[in-house]
Amino acid sequence: MKTLLALLLGFGSFAGHAQAPAPAVWADSAIHLNVVPNGRYSRAFYTVNQEPLTTATVTRLLRRYPPAAEELRKDRAQRRLALLGLLPVFVASTVVGGLQVDRQKNVSSSNFSKAPVAFSFSLAALFGSLYVGAANNHYAKAIEAYNRQFY
Repeated sequence: MKTLLALLLGFGSFAGHAQAPAPAVWADSAIHLNVVPNGRYSRAFYTVNQEPLTTATVTRLLRRYPPAAEELRKDRAQRRLALLGLLPVFVASTVVGGLQVDRQKNVSSSNFSKAPVAFSFSLAALFGSLYVGAANNHYAKAIEAYNRQFY
């Protein structure tokens, strides 16, 4: 009986330590951008608690925090405008310009001279789409909004 009691007390302390909660590491700590130089080029990636994250994981973290989720919605709306709003204008004006050029085959001038308005609209839509896509900084704002809860 004494041996059984000694074993029970001995294993009881181990069982108590095994069930004690581990030191907590915040699952949602701040997102940091790390840049690693690799010769002539560098690589940028996001980390949380010094663990590298994929873009999908960062997006999932940002969607859980309402201010960051709002910025993500703005990011998506601006990318949608760049693609779906201006791309049809580019395609339609290029097609119209091509048709106008085909009707004037015997005229000796450049294609832009044959259909200046259509090709101007085409170029404006193309460069407008590139500008709207490049000026999009809502993803960075979403990360800043997410990190504000930790500072």
